[in-house]
Amino acid sequence: MSETITPTDNMRSLLGSNPDVTRVYDNVLAVMPSATLPLVQMCLWSTIEEFAIRSLYFRDKVYWQMAPGVWQVDFNPYSATQLVVWVITQYGLTNFRVVPPAVLEDLQVPCDAARTGWAWLALKPTSFQAVQQPGAFPELWNTWFETMLDGTMFRLYGQPAKPWSSPQMAQYHGSRFRQGMARARDIAERQHSDQQSPRRTYPYFASGRRKQ
Repeated sequence: MSETITPTDNMRSLLGSNPDVTRVYDNVLAVMPSATLPLVQMCLWSTIEEFAIRSLYFRDKVYWQMAPGVWQVDFNPYSATQLVVWVITQYGLTNFRVVPPAVLEDLQVPCDAARTGWAWLALKPTSFQAVQQPGAFPELWNTWFETMLDGTMFRLYGQPAKPWSSPQMAQYHGSRFRQGMARARDIAERQHSDQQSPRRTYPYFASGRRKQ
């Protein structure tokens, strides 16, 4: 008897070489077939940026060091694919200011001693190309896929004088997008655990990386 071969569904061949972003395109174009791909990409990138900046979902703890005579540290560039958009909180300086977006300055004069501390940083992708790199920002496409789709649809439906324009649908998807961002911010402030209450400061023993 010949062996029965179980059929498989190759989603990668269906969705293309980058199924993460292509999945968003497919969902949008299924209901807006006249929308152009560059327009969908523009709305998706605006959605990703707003999500990162307003939810502060992408965060990391960085240890910093200022040598004697040094009075500032710049946390940018954070990496090849991420930039710092906010310094959420810092520990180590009592008289300081943050020069947007990510320069921590010691206002204590003179700066004649070494200082060390840490800072919690909010991050965003450097570019639309960065979020399309394999393995980059995977949570955008699994945990927050619906939020990315709602944000994109919200922007498209809200455009005037288009075949797909719809204030009602724009309001619907905009509401869902804002709810998704609020949920993401709450999860980030709880450090991804419902066992912890939202708070602005973080334990000294939390892991992080060094910046100097």
